[in-house]
Amino acid sequence: MWDFLDYKVRIGRTCVILSKKDEPSVVRIMPVSCKSRYFNDGRMHISRKIKRRLRKYGKVPGLMVTLTYDTKKIGKREAWASFGKDVRRFLNGVNQYRKRRGWRRLHYLWVVEVQQGTGYPHVHIFLPNLRWIAPVKIMNGNWPEGRANVASPKRIEVNCAGYVSKYLRKMQGWSDLHLALLWSGECRMYSFSRGFSPKIEKRESEWQRWQIVETEHSEQLEKILEEGGYKIEHGY
Repeated sequence: MWDFLDYKVRIGRTCVILSKKDEPSVVRIMPVSCKSRYFNDGRMHISRKIKRRLRKYGKVPGLMVTLTYDTKKIGKREAWASFGKDVRRFLNGVNQYRKRRGWRRLHYLWVVEVQQGTGYPHVHIFLPNLRWIAPVKIMNGNWPEGRANVASPKRIEVNCAGYVSKYLRKMQGWSDLHLALLWSGECRMYSFSRGFSPKIEKRESEWQRWQIVETEHSEQLEKILEEGGYKIEHGY
């Protein structure tokens, strides 16, 4: 916990100074926190990025599966450390079942949240344009017995980008303890299957990284740069 809080403090006071490629005297100051999932601004940045990626999944039908841990069979810290691996094992097992029957692989998107009341990871898997996954006993068999319950999939119609964004916004209510568990396990908050959506072509940036600095006073940093003859452009 203390290691995470120390990390969060360092991220909170770290800035990247960007310089304009064709005009090096023009600079931008970008707080690292604006792209970090451990800060509200960073989660909003991630949310916008996901919305761009999921543009073609505006509102499509699909199925939802929820994976929930049994608190009597696994400790909270162990669950947070292993949930990413457990979800992959679950999806790989179900895909193997489908492959043996000549069915297409699952396209999916999963998002984790903190389960109310227990504080354990709670994983929601959205499968767009799908009417059937596998028998419930097959799904339960691929989510280790005694450690979890797999809710029966429910047919839904949802804006996929909005679905992900909702859980990212809900992270504003996460405690530092749960963020620390996510950080210590190097866990993802969400994941896509391959081919779930087209990659967004990256445009070449007109900015380049110049320096990385730590400061608790961004106004003082701006003043030093301006006194050094630099023009600061705001916005990122």
